[in-house]
Amino acid sequence: MTIISIKKFISGDVAISYEEGKNCLDEILNKLNELTENEKIILDFEGVEYAITAFLNPVIGDLIIKKGDDVMKSIAIQNAKPDIVKKIKLVKDGALLKREDLAL
Repeated sequence: MTIISIKKFISGDVAISYEEGKNCLDEILNKLNELTENEKIILDFEGVEYAITAFLNPVIGDLIIKKGDDVMKSIAIQNAKPDIVKKIKLVKDGALLKREDLAL
């Protein structure tokens, strides 16, 4: 199990920057290469009060677009406030639709 603290990529307690999200994505991609079978990466939102889709788009959306929708089987979300979870689902659904469009 690998834990990635979202807090280390942001300033303060809000996740609003696309660039910060992109930095987080880079770490996720690096850690994915190191995972053993059935191991997960935990995205820990401890201390994050608010996140916007600009931050989540690279973290979740670009991850799905690059690695496929099965990648989410290797990702777990921890300590995320309910509104952050809703935005994660929104970004995930959008990325899945975009991925379908790319396959056409």
